[in-house]
Amino acid sequence: MKNLGKFIVRNVKVITVILILITLVGIYLSTKIVIRPNFLDLLPKDDPYVEVYKKATKNFKSVDNIIIGIEGDKKNIINYINNISEKLKAMDHIDAIYYKQPIEFLEKNLFLLTEDKEQDFFKKIYTSTNIVDFFKALNAIFEENKNGYKMSIQEKYRFEYMLDSFKNLLESIDKNENIEENLKSLLFGEEYLLSKKGNFGLIIIRPTISSNDIEKVVNLVNSIENTIKKEAEKYNVKAGLTGTLVIARDEMVTIERDMSIATIVSIFLIITIFMLGFKSFRYMILAVIPLILGIIWTIGFTQLTVGSLNIMTVMMAAILAGLGIDYSIHMISLFIELRNKGYNIKNSIIGIFEKNIRGIIAGAITTAIGMGIFAISSFPGFKEFGIVLSSGIIFTLLASIFGLTILLYRYGNKYKDPGKIFSINIDISKYRKVILLITILLLIFSFIKIPAVEFEKDMMKIEAKGLESLELNQKILENFNFSPDNTIFINKNIFEARELYNKLKKLKVFYQVDSIVPFLPDKNLQIERIKKAREIKNTKIVKSDLDLNQLKLEINKLNFNILKASISLNLLGYKDLGNKLKEITTSGVLQKIIKKDKDSLNLIQNKIINTILKLKNNLNDKEIITQENLPEDIKSNYLGSNGMIITTAYSNGDIWNSDYQKEYFKELKELNSKDVSGTALIFLKVVQISAEEGKKILLITLLFIFIILILDMKSLKYAILAMIPMILSIIFMLGVMGWFGIKFNVVNIIALPLIIGIGVDDGIHLIHRYRREKNLKTTIFSTGKAITMTTLTTGVAFGSFILSKYRGFAGFGVLLLLGVIFSYIITIFVITSILSYEKPKSKKSNDKYLFKKRRA
Repeated sequence: MKNLGKFIVRNVKVITVILILITLVGIYLSTKIVIRPNFLDLLPKDDPYVEVYKKATKNFKSVDNIIIGIEGDKKNIINYINNISEKLKAMDHIDAIYYKQPIEFLEKNLFLLTEDKEQDFFKKIYTSTNIVDFFKALNAIFEENKNGYKMSIQEKYRFEYMLDSFKNLLESIDKNENIEENLKSLLFGEEYLLSKKGNFGLIIIRPTISSNDIEKVVNLVNSIENTIKKEAEKYNVKAGLTGTLVIARDEMVTIERDMSIATIVSIFLIITIFMLGFKSFRYMILAVIPLILGIIWTIGFTQLTVGSLNIMTVMMAAILAGLGIDYSIHMISLFIELRNKGYNIKNSIIGIFEKNIRGIIAGAITTAIGMGIFAISSFPGFKEFGIVLSSGIIFTLLASIFGLTILLYRYGNKYKDPGKIFSINIDISKYRKVILLITILLLIFSFIKIPAVEFEKDMMKIEAKGLESLELNQKILENFNFSPDNTIFINKNIFEARELYNKLKKLKVFYQVDSIVPFLPDKNLQIERIKKAREIKNTKIVKSDLDLNQLKLEINKLNFNILKASISLNLLGYKDLGNKLKEITTSGVLQKIIKKDKDSLNLIQNKIINTILKLKNNLNDKEIITQENLPEDIKSNYLGSNGMIITTAYSNGDIWNSDYQKEYFKELKELNSKDVSGTALIFLKVVQISAEEGKKILLITLLFIFIILILDMKSLKYAILAMIPMILSIIFMLGVMGWFGIKFNVVNIIALPLIIGIGVDDGIHLIHRYRREKNLKTTIFSTGKAITMTTLTTGVAFGSFILSKYRGFAGFGVLLLLGVIFSYIITIFVITSILSYEKPKSKKSNDKYLFKKRRA
């Protein structure tokens, strides 16, 4: 190593030119780097979910939706929806806007689209000649059916909505207002996408861009957000955005903000620590320059090899700031120490290479291995992380060895005695028994709770707190009983799509299945149903006089049927539905209708029958529905290029909840569909692979580092000693996680190899210096200061992540800070306590480069 120092000193000019050229190339390449925060990029390209997702984005204009959530009064929400939808249609990159059902199409083709078991009810409604017939038809809803009210999850939600619509219809009949609107709502559902209470509305936007084009996504989401919020004020409603693309935008903005703050804070604190430790602005600048060079080279190399930064590698600059500065600290600390002893600049530099560089290189290599093992992972997220961070460690090491050496040679003529700050001057042998006893106790307490450490399966818990997009996600789940995080299926033709749809309807985990199938019933079924539609349409309605006694009997019968249905539903466990029915009878609305005078009832009857006449006259009784004659706004939702059909299923629970996931994946596995994907599935796959790969990589990393330590130290004893800080720090960290309920996640799992590198690094420096000095007190005093400073700089660099709004980064910072602190404490106290049991050996000074009374 001494010869390397001499070589650099002899070739300062040539090496300087080479470093400048490399840096200029690095700066040029750095300007071309892009950030990809999409989790899709973390999975292998041949992963089934990725392949299906890419196939979907290729064959359909859009897979990911932007959802507008609107809160306020029902009338205001509807007015706002109508207004804002027109404005949004005029915007670029928007393919379609879905804000209400195709009611006209449903009205026209009711009997072609309705399932056979519901045909009798609609027939009774459409052939009603008076209000008595109408109530007879309503009675049919609550007469005991063959299934005894046993319902699938989708049927339950539809029945629940029907009960709300039924109650609203009765109330409108009682008040003699909005009867037509509420009758249509009962028959065809709510026209607009409104919650049951009507105080929350949705608009679903289908853009023409995917989450992979992040720059366009950010611009589009920002544009939509500005428009909807500005208009919301005019209608006295509150509007916000959610959906996959919105969350991707929020992640991008949050990550950029967090990285900027973390970098600024860490640099400021590192400078402060440096100034306190060396009391020299000059040496602080000299230390930072190689770090900056190393980061520039790394970004340039990343652009050449990977091409971009993902959600993991985007932390690269902050991580390197914490690790890369360590090499400069160790070099400058010894340089100033030798200068204070009387060495000139040249011999001080050679002294660094003789005493310190081997330990620095060994520490850097072990840290680089800790990062580099990730490169062998089949998980692209980890693979890229390994490539970027391991190369970054090597580049910052090279920048320090060559760049800092040249800087010290040119500008190391001025220095001052930094004093004893950060120096450690203790006789460890006096406290070694107590230290080792405390260590054993801490190990016992840690092992007790390590089994309690879990992997976080809720991806939303690594997102930033307070994001409107995430809050709206939860509100949609509460108001509509479905999660916006959907699952998509792709089929080649309508026959496959129909088979899939029938299977999906039977699954308990899906609230709603959005498919083209309900709009395209089987051709033979349609032929039979169109005959019924023709028969009903040709049935003449002759208005008859109102029979009050008959009406009273029918309403009382309805009241009895409702009570009976309520009891049945409660017995079957549908207490919420049973209570809804009970509320109708206890409200007295049916008795109020009975007590109305004949004139009022005649007016109500006319409104009901006139509405039915309009609906009946509009019925399609001639033409069956085909894929070709479907309305374009319906067809475009489901049909892609090459005749492919997309089906979207919305889960009825929080897909990020680990308990719900078990049932979700169980049913999805039983479905045995190959062409399935979705953003949520991709997220969950990332979590699964992270947990599996993390364990495998951790074991391989430990093995490789141990081999490197044996080769470096040529001693099994010292290799094991160097491993102890890392092993104990991980055990203690896991213990803290277990005691305080901290979970691993897809982001903070990468703290483990960093802790391995940091823990080994401290031990390597201490043991290398001890073996050279053969004096523990001298080793602790000299190298201990450098280790203390590197611990502080690394700690503040990683600790700055705790300030992040993105909780994944904050958790990452917490684990790294714990690892750094434990590694330092164990190195300084535990390792030195063990070394203190070795018999001291006298050693003559090898400071043969000392020049008394002569300083350059």
